[in-house]
Amino acid sequence: MMHISTLELVDLFLRFVTLGQLVVLALYFLVKSPPLKSDLIALVCLCLSSYLLLTAPIDDDYYGVLRGAFLFFVEIGPYLLWCLAYLLFNDALPKQFSSAISQVLLALALVWYLYFFGYLQGRGAFHQINHLLEFVVLVHLIVLTIKDYADDLVDARRNARKIMVIYTCLYLLVLVVLELADASIRGSAIFTFINALAIFISTSVFIILLFLDKFTEVPAKVTNSDEGTEEIPVVFQGLHQQLTQLMQSGFYSESQLTISALAQKLNTPEHQLREMINKHMGFRNFSAYLNSYRIAAACEQFQDANLLRKPILTIALELGYGSVATFNRAFKAQTGKSPKEFRDQFQK
Repeated sequence: MMHISTLELVDLFLRFVTLGQLVVLALYFLVKSPPLKSDLIALVCLCLSSYLLLTAPIDDDYYGVLRGAFLFFVEIGPYLLWCLAYLLFNDALPKQFSSAISQVLLALALVWYLYFFGYLQGRGAFHQINHLLEFVVLVHLIVLTIKDYADDLVDARRNARKIMVIYTCLYLLVLVVLELADASIRGSAIFTFINALAIFISTSVFIILLFLDKFTEVPAKVTNSDEGTEEIPVVFQGLHQQLTQLMQSGFYSESQLTISALAQKLNTPEHQLREMINKHMGFRNFSAYLNSYRIAAACEQFQDANLLRKPILTIALELGYGSVATFNRAFKAQTGKSPKEFRDQFQK
Protein backbone atom coordinates (compact mmCIF):
# COMPACT_ATOMS: atom_id res chain seq x y z
CA MET A 1 0.00 0.00 0.00
CA MET A 2 1.32 3.45 -0.94
CA HIS A 3 1.96 5.85 1.94
CA ILE A 4 1.53 9.55 1.20
CA SER A 5 2.72 12.30 3.58
CA THR A 6 0.83 15.55 4.14
CA LEU A 7 3.30 17.48 1.98
CA GLU A 8 2.92 14.95 -0.84
CA LEU A 9 -0.86 15.16 -0.53
CA VAL A 10 -0.71 18.96 -0.95
CA ASP A 11 1.69 18.40 -3.87
CA LEU A 12 -0.82 16.10 -5.57
CA PHE A 13 -3.65 18.57 -4.92
CA LEU A 14 -1.69 21.37 -6.63
CA ARG A 15 -0.87 19.12 -9.57
CA PHE A 16 -4.47 18.08 -10.17
CA VAL A 17 -5.73 21.66 -9.84
CA THR A 18 -3.12 22.67 -12.43
CA LEU A 19 -4.22 19.78 -14.66
CA GLY A 20 -7.75 21.17 -14.51
CA GLN A 21 -6.44 24.61 -15.46
CA LEU A 22 -4.55 23.15 -18.42
CA VAL A 23 -7.66 21.30 -19.64
CA VAL A 24 -9.63 24.56 -19.48
CA LEU A 25 -6.86 26.40 -21.36
CA ALA A 26 -6.68 23.73 -24.06
CA LEU A 27 -10.47 23.73 -24.56
CA TYR A 28 -10.58 27.54 -24.57
CA PHE A 29 -8.00 27.83 -27.33
CA LEU A 30 -9.45 24.93 -29.33
CA VAL A 31 -12.72 26.90 -29.49
CA LYS A 32 -11.32 30.44 -29.86
CA SER A 33 -8.15 30.08 -31.96
CA PRO A 34 -7.36 29.04 -35.56
CA PRO A 35 -6.76 25.29 -36.07
CA LEU A 36 -2.95 25.07 -36.16
CA LYS A 37 -2.43 27.52 -33.30
CA SER A 38 -5.07 25.86 -31.13
CA ASP A 39 -3.68 22.38 -31.88
CA LEU A 40 -0.17 23.40 -30.82
CA ILE A 41 -1.43 25.07 -27.63
CA ALA A 42 -3.47 21.97 -26.76
CA LEU A 43 -0.43 19.75 -27.37
CA VAL A 44 1.80 21.96 -25.21
CA CYS A 45 -0.83 21.75 -22.45
CA LEU A 46 -0.82 17.95 -22.87
CA CYS A 47 2.98 17.88 -22.59
CA LEU A 48 2.92 19.98 -19.41
CA SER A 49 0.15 17.76 -18.00
CA SER A 50 2.29 14.71 -18.71
CA TYR A 51 5.21 16.35 -16.90
CA LEU A 52 3.02 17.04 -13.87
CA LEU A 53 1.87 13.43 -13.74
CA LEU A 54 5.28 11.93 -14.41
CA THR A 55 7.04 13.94 -11.69
CA ALA A 56 4.31 13.42 -9.09
CA PRO A 57 5.33 11.81 -5.76
CA ILE A 58 4.21 8.39 -6.96
CA ASP A 59 6.44 5.37 -7.57
CA ASP A 60 7.07 4.56 -11.24
CA ASP A 61 5.65 1.04 -10.74
CA TYR A 62 2.16 2.47 -10.40
CA TYR A 63 2.26 4.02 -13.88
CA GLY A 64 2.75 0.85 -15.88
CA VAL A 65 2.70 1.47 -19.64
CA LEU A 66 1.41 4.99 -19.08
CA ARG A 67 4.88 6.04 -17.95
CA GLY A 68 6.14 5.65 -21.53
CA ALA A 69 3.25 7.72 -22.89
CA PHE A 70 3.83 10.50 -20.37
CA LEU A 71 7.59 10.44 -21.01
CA PHE A 72 7.03 10.70 -24.77
CA PHE A 73 4.96 13.88 -24.43
CA VAL A 74 7.38 15.37 -21.89
CA GLU A 75 10.34 14.87 -24.22
CA ILE A 76 8.69 16.37 -27.32
CA GLY A 77 7.36 19.33 -25.31
CA PRO A 78 10.25 21.76 -25.97
CA TYR A 79 10.03 21.16 -29.73
CA LEU A 80 6.29 21.83 -29.74
CA LEU A 81 6.86 24.94 -27.63
CA TRP A 82 9.38 26.18 -30.21
CA CYS A 83 6.87 25.59 -33.03
CA LEU A 84 4.17 27.44 -31.08
CA ALA A 85 6.46 30.42 -30.40
CA TYR A 86 7.50 30.62 -34.06
CA LEU A 87 3.87 30.48 -35.19
CA LEU A 88 2.74 33.13 -32.70
CA PHE A 89 5.48 35.60 -33.58
CA ASN A 90 5.70 35.02 -37.34
CA ASP A 91 2.06 34.15 -38.13
CA ALA A 92 3.20 30.93 -39.86
CA LEU A 93 5.57 28.01 -39.40
CA PRO A 94 8.84 27.94 -41.37
CA LYS A 95 8.27 27.26 -45.08
CA GLN A 96 10.74 24.38 -44.88
CA PHE A 97 8.24 22.44 -42.75
CA SER A 98 5.87 22.15 -45.71
CA SER A 99 8.37 20.35 -47.97
CA ALA A 100 7.96 16.61 -48.55
CA ILE A 101 11.48 15.85 -47.26
CA SER A 102 10.87 17.76 -44.02
CA GLN A 103 7.58 15.99 -43.43
CA VAL A 104 9.19 12.57 -43.96
CA LEU A 105 12.03 13.45 -41.56
CA LEU A 106 9.57 14.73 -38.96
CA ALA A 107 7.50 11.54 -39.29
CA LEU A 108 10.63 9.38 -38.83
CA ALA A 109 11.69 11.44 -35.82
CA LEU A 110 8.23 11.04 -34.31
CA VAL A 111 8.36 7.25 -34.80
CA TRP A 112 11.81 7.12 -33.16
CA TYR A 113 10.63 9.16 -30.17
CA LEU A 114 7.57 6.92 -29.82
CA TYR A 115 9.81 3.84 -29.83
CA PHE A 116 12.58 5.17 -27.59
CA PHE A 117 10.48 7.03 -25.00
CA GLY A 118 7.13 5.31 -25.39
CA TYR A 119 8.31 1.71 -25.67
CA LEU A 120 11.84 1.70 -24.21
CA GLN A 121 10.81 4.40 -21.69
CA GLY A 122 13.97 6.40 -22.29
CA ARG A 123 16.46 3.69 -21.36
CA GLY A 124 19.57 4.52 -23.36
CA ALA A 125 22.15 7.19 -24.20
CA PHE A 126 19.74 9.08 -26.46
CA HIS A 127 17.86 10.29 -23.39
CA GLN A 128 20.80 12.51 -22.40
CA ILE A 129 21.40 13.51 -26.02
CA ASN A 130 17.78 14.63 -26.24
CA HIS A 131 18.22 16.76 -23.12
CA LEU A 132 21.10 18.52 -24.85
CA LEU A 133 18.97 19.02 -27.98
CA GLU A 134 16.13 20.39 -25.86
CA PHE A 135 18.53 22.82 -24.19
CA VAL A 136 19.70 24.10 -27.61
CA VAL A 137 16.09 24.42 -28.86
CA LEU A 138 15.01 26.35 -25.76
CA VAL A 139 17.98 28.72 -25.95
CA HIS A 140 17.13 29.35 -29.62
CA LEU A 141 13.50 29.94 -28.60
CA ILE A 142 14.64 32.67 -26.18
CA VAL A 143 16.80 34.28 -28.88
CA LEU A 144 13.93 34.03 -31.39
CA THR A 145 11.53 35.65 -28.93
CA ILE A 146 13.82 38.50 -27.87
CA LYS A 147 15.29 39.26 -31.31
CA ASP A 148 12.21 40.91 -32.82
CA TYR A 149 10.67 42.25 -29.61
CA ALA A 150 11.47 45.89 -30.41
CA ASP A 151 10.20 45.47 -33.99
CA ASP A 152 6.87 43.96 -32.90
CA LEU A 153 4.01 46.49 -32.88
CA VAL A 154 1.29 44.17 -31.55
CA ASP A 155 0.91 44.60 -27.78
CA ALA A 156 -0.62 41.14 -27.35
CA ARG A 157 2.37 39.52 -29.04
CA ARG A 158 4.80 41.67 -27.05
CA ASN A 159 3.15 40.45 -23.84
CA ALA A 160 3.34 36.88 -25.13
CA ARG A 161 7.06 37.33 -25.86
CA LYS A 162 7.68 38.42 -22.26
CA ILE A 163 5.79 35.44 -20.85
CA MET A 164 7.50 33.08 -23.28
CA VAL A 165 10.98 34.25 -22.25
CA ILE A 166 10.20 34.12 -18.53
CA TYR A 167 8.63 30.65 -18.67
CA THR A 168 11.29 29.25 -20.97
CA CYS A 169 14.06 30.56 -18.71
CA LEU A 170 12.32 28.91 -15.74
CA TYR A 171 12.03 25.66 -17.72
CA LEU A 172 15.73 25.82 -18.56
CA LEU A 173 16.54 26.44 -14.91
CA VAL A 174 14.53 23.38 -13.88
CA LEU A 175 16.21 21.32 -16.60
CA VAL A 176 19.68 22.33 -15.43
CA VAL A 177 18.83 21.74 -11.78
CA LEU A 178 17.45 18.30 -12.56
CA GLU A 179 20.63 17.38 -14.40
CA LEU A 180 23.07 18.82 -11.84
CA ALA A 181 21.24 18.02 -8.61
CA ASP A 182 21.85 14.83 -6.67
CA ALA A 183 19.29 12.09 -7.30
CA SER A 184 18.22 12.16 -3.65
CA ILE A 185 17.44 15.89 -3.96
CA ARG A 186 15.49 15.43 -7.22
CA GLY A 187 13.37 12.75 -5.61
CA SER A 188 12.76 14.54 -2.32
CA ALA A 189 9.24 15.54 -1.32
CA ILE A 190 10.19 19.20 -0.82
CA PHE A 191 11.73 19.45 -4.30
CA THR A 192 8.69 17.96 -6.07
CA PHE A 193 6.39 20.18 -3.99
CA ILE A 194 8.27 23.35 -4.97
CA ASN A 195 8.16 22.18 -8.60
CA ALA A 196 4.39 21.65 -8.45
CA LEU A 197 3.83 24.97 -6.65
CA ALA A 198 5.89 26.89 -9.25
CA ILE A 199 3.92 25.38 -12.14
CA PHE A 200 0.61 26.05 -10.37
CA ILE A 201 1.51 29.71 -9.79
CA SER A 202 2.80 30.14 -13.37
CA THR A 203 -0.33 28.61 -14.90
CA SER A 204 -2.59 30.70 -12.64
CA VAL A 205 -0.77 33.92 -13.56
CA PHE A 206 -1.05 33.07 -17.27
CA ILE A 207 -4.80 32.43 -16.97
CA ILE A 208 -5.35 35.71 -15.11
CA LEU A 209 -3.43 37.64 -17.78
CA LEU A 210 -5.32 35.78 -20.52
CA PHE A 211 -8.73 36.74 -19.17
CA LEU A 212 -7.54 40.31 -18.65
CA ASP A 213 -7.08 40.33 -22.46
CA LYS A 214 -3.32 40.82 -22.22
CA PHE A 215 -2.86 38.37 -25.11
CA THR A 216 -5.87 39.45 -27.18
CA GLU A 217 -5.10 41.27 -30.42
CA VAL A 218 -7.23 44.28 -31.29
CA PRO A 219 -8.26 44.25 -34.99
CA ALA A 220 -6.53 46.99 -36.97
CA LYS A 221 -8.53 49.80 -38.57
CA VAL A 222 -6.52 50.49 -41.67
CA THR A 223 -6.24 53.65 -43.72
CA ASN A 224 -4.96 53.04 -47.23
CA SER A 225 -3.48 56.43 -48.00
CA ASP A 226 -0.98 58.67 -46.31
CA GLU A 227 -3.17 61.72 -46.86
CA GLY A 228 -6.45 60.19 -45.80
CA THR A 229 -6.98 60.60 -42.06
CA GLU A 230 -10.69 59.89 -41.93
CA GLU A 231 -10.05 56.44 -40.44
CA ILE A 232 -7.47 57.73 -37.96
CA PRO A 233 -9.01 58.68 -34.58
CA VAL A 234 -8.98 62.38 -33.81
CA VAL A 235 -6.51 61.84 -30.99
CA PHE A 236 -3.97 60.44 -33.48
CA GLN A 237 -4.60 62.64 -36.53
CA GLY A 238 -1.96 65.25 -35.62
CA LEU A 239 0.63 62.54 -35.02
CA HIS A 240 -0.37 60.75 -38.23
CA GLN A 241 0.13 63.93 -40.23
CA GLN A 242 3.55 64.53 -38.65
CA LEU A 243 4.57 60.95 -39.32
CA THR A 244 3.43 61.08 -42.95
CA GLN A 245 5.30 64.29 -43.63
CA LEU A 246 8.45 62.94 -42.00
CA MET A 247 8.34 59.71 -44.01
CA GLN A 248 7.65 61.53 -47.27
CA SER A 249 10.72 63.67 -46.62
CA GLY A 250 12.80 60.47 -46.81
CA PHE A 251 13.41 59.84 -43.12
CA TYR A 252 12.62 56.15 -43.70
CA SER A 253 16.05 55.80 -45.33
CA GLU A 254 17.85 56.43 -42.03
CA SER A 255 20.11 53.47 -41.27
CA GLN A 256 19.18 51.30 -38.27
CA LEU A 257 15.99 53.27 -37.74
CA THR A 258 13.92 51.96 -34.82
CA ILE A 259 10.48 52.90 -33.58
CA SER A 260 12.14 54.31 -30.47
CA ALA A 261 14.28 56.67 -32.58
CA LEU A 262 11.26 57.61 -34.70
CA ALA A 263 9.20 58.39 -31.58
CA GLN A 264 12.03 60.54 -30.27
CA LYS A 265 12.20 62.39 -33.60
CA LEU A 266 8.44 63.05 -33.45
CA ASN A 267 8.66 63.93 -29.76
CA THR A 268 5.88 61.49 -28.91
CA PRO A 269 5.62 58.49 -26.52
CA GLU A 270 6.73 55.27 -28.18
CA HIS A 271 3.67 53.30 -27.08
CA GLN A 272 1.33 55.82 -28.74
CA LEU A 273 3.26 55.68 -32.00
CA ARG A 274 3.28 51.88 -31.89
CA GLU A 275 -0.47 51.81 -31.24
CA MET A 276 -1.22 54.13 -34.15
CA ILE A 277 0.95 52.28 -36.69
CA ASN A 278 -0.43 48.91 -35.61
CA LYS A 279 -4.09 49.46 -34.82
CA HIS A 280 -4.89 52.31 -37.23
CA MET A 281 -2.44 51.78 -40.11
CA GLY A 282 -2.47 47.98 -40.17
CA PHE A 283 1.22 47.11 -39.70
CA ARG A 284 2.17 44.31 -37.31
CA ASN A 285 5.93 44.98 -37.42
CA PHE A 286 7.85 48.24 -37.60
CA SER A 287 10.10 46.79 -40.31
CA ALA A 288 7.01 46.11 -42.45
CA TYR A 289 6.01 49.76 -42.06
CA LEU A 290 9.46 50.96 -43.13
CA ASN A 291 9.48 48.51 -46.04
CA SER A 292 6.23 49.98 -47.33
CA TYR A 293 8.24 53.15 -48.08
CA ARG A 294 11.64 51.67 -48.81
CA ILE A 295 10.50 49.03 -51.30
CA ALA A 296 8.30 51.56 -53.13
CA ALA A 297 11.31 53.88 -53.41
CA ALA A 298 13.48 51.01 -54.66
CA CYS A 299 10.90 50.11 -57.32
CA GLU A 300 10.91 53.68 -58.58
CA GLN A 301 14.70 53.61 -58.95
CA PHE A 302 14.64 50.23 -60.71
CA GLN A 303 12.18 51.62 -63.25
CA ASP A 304 14.24 54.76 -63.89
CA ALA A 305 16.16 54.34 -67.17
CA ASN A 306 18.85 56.73 -65.93
CA LEU A 307 19.60 54.48 -62.94
CA LEU A 308 19.85 51.12 -64.70
CA ARG A 309 23.58 50.89 -63.96
CA LYS A 310 23.25 51.87 -60.31
CA PRO A 311 24.28 48.85 -58.19
CA ILE A 312 21.57 47.13 -56.17
CA LEU A 313 23.85 47.25 -53.12
CA THR A 314 24.10 51.04 -53.35
CA ILE A 315 20.32 51.38 -53.58
CA ALA A 316 19.88 49.07 -50.59
CA LEU A 317 22.34 50.98 -48.43
CA GLU A 318 20.91 54.36 -49.44
CA LEU A 319 17.45 53.18 -48.39
CA GLY A 320 18.68 52.26 -44.91
CA TYR A 321 19.24 48.51 -45.21
CA GLY A 322 22.27 47.12 -43.42
CA SER A 323 23.03 44.56 -46.12
CA VAL A 324 21.93 43.53 -49.58
CA ALA A 325 20.71 40.17 -48.21
CA THR A 326 18.24 41.91 -45.88
CA PHE A 327 17.08 44.10 -48.77
CA ASN A 328 16.65 41.10 -51.10
CA ARG A 329 14.48 39.25 -48.54
CA ALA A 330 12.29 42.26 -47.84
CA PHE A 331 11.94 43.10 -51.55
CA LYS A 332 10.98 39.56 -52.56
CA ALA A 333 8.55 39.23 -49.65
CA GLN A 334 6.70 42.35 -50.79
CA THR A 335 6.90 42.08 -54.61
CA GLY A 336 7.31 38.34 -55.17
CA LYS A 337 10.48 38.99 -57.20
CA SER A 338 14.12 39.55 -56.38
CA PRO A 339 15.48 43.08 -57.04
CA LYS A 340 17.41 41.79 -60.06
CA GLU A 341 14.34 40.07 -61.53
CA PHE A 342 12.26 43.20 -60.98
CA ARG A 343 14.86 45.46 -62.62
CA ASP A 344 15.45 43.10 -65.56
CA GLN A 345 11.83 43.38 -66.70
CA PHE A 346 12.41 47.07 -67.42
CA GLN A 347 15.62 46.50 -69.38
CA LYS A 348 14.05 44.58 -72.24
